[in-house]
This record gives sequence, C-alpha cells and structure tokens, in this order.
Amino acid sequence: MEKWADVVADRIVGTDALGKGKPGAFNVKHRVGGALLLLGAADTGKTTLLGALVKRLVRDRPVALVDADIGQSHLGPPATVGWSLREKDTGEAVELRPRGIAFVGDVTPMGHLLQLTAALALCAEQARQAADVVLIDTPGLVTGGAACSLWWTIQRLLRPERILAIERDRELDEVLGGLQTGLSQIDRIAAPARFRRKSPEARQEHRRRLFAEYLRDAATYTLSLKGRAVRAGQRVSPDSVPGHLVGLTDALGQDMAVGVIERWQPRQAKMTIRAPQLDIRRVRCLTLGNAQMDTRVGRSG
Repeated sequence: MEKWADVVADRIVGTDALGKGKPGAFNVKHRVGGALLLLGAADTGKTTLLGALVKRLVRDRPVALVDADIGQSHLGPPATVGWSLREKDTGEAVELRPRGIAFVGDVTPMGHLLQLTAALALCAEQARQAADVVLIDTPGLVTGGAACSLWWTIQRLLRPERILAIERDRELDEVLGGLQTGLSQIDRIAAPARFRRKSPEARQEHRRRLFAEYLRDAATYTLSLKGRAVRAGQRVSPDSVPGHLVGLTDALGQDMAVGVIERWQPRQAKMTIRAPQLDIRRVRCLTLGNAQMDTRVGRSG
C-alpha cells in the first residue's frame, strides 16, 4: 500500500528519485500549488496517498491539510471537518492537532450535504490563508445524485487546481462526468488492488476511540441558554437529545469544540454538556447534531 502511494505521489509531485539509497535525492520537475482534492470511495487509499504527498511537498514549504472524512477523521473529532498545518517532515503520515474545526453534526454526508459543504469551504479558506498548497481528504460518497451534486458544488466553490480521483473500477465515471475540466485538472488513479476494507464495526470502534481520546480531559458544563442561539437540523425534544453531539460556536462563527449533551432543561433555559476544557463563556451558539455518543465516554473510572 505504501509503495503504491509513493509511486503515485512521485508522479503527482513530479519528482524523479536520484541515487538509490540516498534519502532526499530528488530532481523537482515542477512545483505543485493550490488546492488538491482527493476523491474516492471508502478504503481506496485516499489518506495513505495524502500522507505520501505531504512527505514530499513539506520538504520545501508548509503544507495545509483539510480532513473532510467526517466518519473516519484524522484531524479533529468525527462529525467535523478539521484542518491543520505541516511545516516540516515529522515522520507522521497525517495525524496532527487541528488548528480549526467546523461542525457538521453527523458521521455521514447523507442528509448533511449543506452542512458538509459549508464546513469544508470554511476550513479550506482558513487553510489557504496558512499555506500555498492545501491537500483535502474527503468522505467516500462518490456515487448517486447526492454525490454528483456535492462534488459539483465543491468544485465550483473551492476551484481546486487538481482533483485526484482514486477508483477501483471506474465507479467515479458519473461524478467526474459532471465536473468541469476547465476548473480543475483531473487525474484518474487506479486504487491498489489488495487493500483491506474496514467493516462497519471497525469504523464504529474507530470513532468511539477518537471520541474517547478527544474527551479524555473533558469537563462538565451547565450553560445558560439566555442570549445564546440553539440550532437544530431536525425536530428534537429535551428527552431525545442526551447523548447527541453539539457544536459550540463563538461570537465570530468559529466552532470552538464539540461536546456531548447530558441534559437539556428548556424551561430553565439550561443545557448540561460534556466537552473539552475551554472558556465556556465564549460560546454564543449551540448546534445540535444527529450523531450520538455514549455520555460516559471521556469519563475516568
């Protein structure tokens, strides 16, 4: 898998290895810049290829990463788009602390295309202000009308210089057919033949571990809802929301953190949540998500 990613990354970056066994001996043919959007179904190697690209590009400049794979996140907790900056080769493939997150509200794009589009556009804009090359990882929604609409819209909003389309058997034909070649160079890349696909159970366990780590040093807060906006994408009741994720946003519209709702008391205009330690006074808006998490996650003992 890593060898496949190295070969593809060398081709994309435009480098030829010189002098076998001599690390860093590369002849740079051209300079990759702008935004590179990676498209592909689940388990086709997007994140592995992204890691290989980072290692090559970061040799002579900072590289910004945007992780929009909301169900299998590497930057920030699941149900968010996250972004970060790699300024030198640390030996890590992708994992970094996010510099910013944008709450989507669920771990699947279906039913949340507007939220995902807005979150991705916001993080990409912030990433572009930090680096002249931005690598964007994406969820595995690549077939059907929803996928076509999503990536057509994303292309028009972000104007990526290149779209790296990783596919097993031309399953991206429909999506790519709706994209404008004049807006982006489109590279079709054959996915590695022998790549293990994760089971739904493995994906769920991965999300549970991510949230446990994210909430490891969490605290419990009771917020007054007076003077704070509460947004919900669907009808909810106080009895139904415990365990649901909630995005916490400041006065400038920046998502500060994601919490888990423990109790909602609308008559008292209060909500109790568990979230990473933060200045809770800065929270001006709470966005109720559809994804749920056991409220015991992140508690010690």
